[in-house]
Amino acid sequence: MIGHVRTFLLAAGLVLAAIISAFAAEVAMRGPEILADLKGAQVQGDGWSQDFDDGGATSYARGDSHQIGRWDVRGDQYCSLWPPSDVWACYTMTIDSSNPANERITWISADGSRSTAHLIRKGQ
Repeated sequence: MIGHVRTFLLAAGLVLAAIISAFAAEVAMRGPEILADLKGAQVQGDGWSQDFDDGGATSYARGDSHQIGRWDVRGDQYCSLWPPSDVWACYTMTIDSSNPANERITWISADGSRSTAHLIRKGQ
């Protein structure tokens, strides 16, 4: 009986540790970190990619569609402008670096919508 209780507690502890680890892997990004990580970088999402140049231009590609816009960091948020609109949209960002070979960044809009992509840093 005691052996079964120990096995159960061990298994429960491992499950709890995995859950905590999954949530702990994603951390909020601050403005300077967003700027440093995105300058000259590329991100790849599910069927799309986006490049960020050092001067604030950004290009987005999905299939045959290609769009050029602007990006900036304002406070602790990533902001983008996509013509013909003249309205900047800003997002909170998180990063998951638990697997350095597959760093994941997530944009979170004001309504809570999330978009996640693989970060390819400048020089990688």
